[in-house]
Amino acid sequence: MSSEAIFEHGYENIDLVREYDARYAGEDVHYETFARLANFFGRDMRPHWHDRYFQLHYLVTGRITLQLDEHFYSVRAPLFVLTPPSVPHTFFTDPDSDGHVLTVRQELIWPLVEKLWPGSGDAAMLQGICLSLEGMEHTLAALNHYWPIISLEFQQNKPGREILLQSLAQSIFTILLREAPPNDISTCSVRGEMCLFQKFNRLIDENYRQHLMVPEYATMLGMSESRLTELCRRFANQSPKRLIFERVSREARRLLLYSEQSINQIALDLGYKDPAYFARFSTE
Repeated sequence: MSSEAIFEHGYENIDLVREYDARYAGEDVHYETFARLANFFGRDMRPHWHDRYFQLHYLVTGRITLQLDEHFYSVRAPLFVLTPPSVPHTFFTDPDSDGHVLTVRQELIWPLVEKLWPGSGDAAMLQGICLSLEGMEHTLAALNHYWPIISLEFQQNKPGREILLQSLAQSIFTILLREAPPNDISTCSVRGEMCLFQKFNRLIDENYRQHLMVPEYATMLGMSESRLTELCRRFANQSPKRLIFERVSREARRLLLYSEQSINQIALDLGYKDPAYFARFSTE
């Protein structure tokens, strides 16, 4: 399928966690084997993207034929495919293809890109990557160590599960990202309006503590509030205000669960001048 055909026939945002297993909706890290996801979604995957999530496919066996935005690949395992948020892709895999799939919130991966390749460009504009790992014995050995650990941890419900899953996911992403040449990751291959939507998500992550209003974000992006609203409705099926609120909510939840700060301290850290209002907000 040509890149023009992808956009001609349409593509969709797939919220993998909600569609595949709603028990984990709202979590920052999701793990599953490739074979199980292929049994659910099919091996001839329709054109799609994943709003606000990075997805990593790591194949141990088989072959993938992939269109990643405007780029075409046909690669045999071992390999990995990195799809950043909002980058459209479609693929077909052989019946014997199996491996692992990690789906991780974008704010956990952006800092990794910036630390690995400082000055290489906006992490929100990272393009997709498909890379063979043939002959990379040390990398394969490290990954073979991590996958059983993250698989077991994801299925359990022990104290510290979320913290450990985040650390394991970031470790796996770091191991694989450093195998990709820096000059291959800095070019924005996200199409115009998707590129703007990604920039909005990045601005939210950088400014949510300041409680900027939607018109202020629109001004920073050089567009009208109505156009920003239309972009968010199209790519996330949510309003800009809701996207901002969800980012604040995730950070509030993280701090309430894993920090030793009081509610008043967390309220101040998140930019709330009225701790009583934040207390009501955090219990909803």
